[in-house]
Amino acid sequence: MLGGRAGAKIRRAFESSSLVCFVFDDARLIGVSRAITDGDYHAVIYDVAVHPDYQRRSIGSRMLSELLDRLPVWRVILVSDDADAQRFYRRLGFADYPDVLARLDRGRLYDDASHWDQIVSQPVTSSI
Repeated sequence: MLGGRAGAKIRRAFESSSLVCFVFDDARLIGVSRAITDGDYHAVIYDVAVHPDYQRRSIGSRMLSELLDRLPVWRVILVSDDADAQRFYRRLGFADYPDVLARLDRGRLYDDASHWDQIVSQPVTSSI
């Protein structure tokens, strides 16, 4: 479970990401993070999480360092709604960024297989 999310939808989110980082203690998954990027200008980091038993051991810092080293872009935005985590990210050089807007649709937060099937079966096309 990650932020109340689990199962196929969170797995698909990681599979669709540009970069992922998993940290294991033997076979136990203890840390995850992921990023989406266009590879040239922008990236967004999501879902940075370390199991509570392993926090305060620099695992989160190392995961972010690994992601940032692999993102050849000038702007990296990190998404976090946790005040304690935001203090941690500020210590790593992240700052509040006023030019970000978000549109939230909480109805899509959790898995809905019929919704996913519609997205996959109807490719997006556009003409200019």
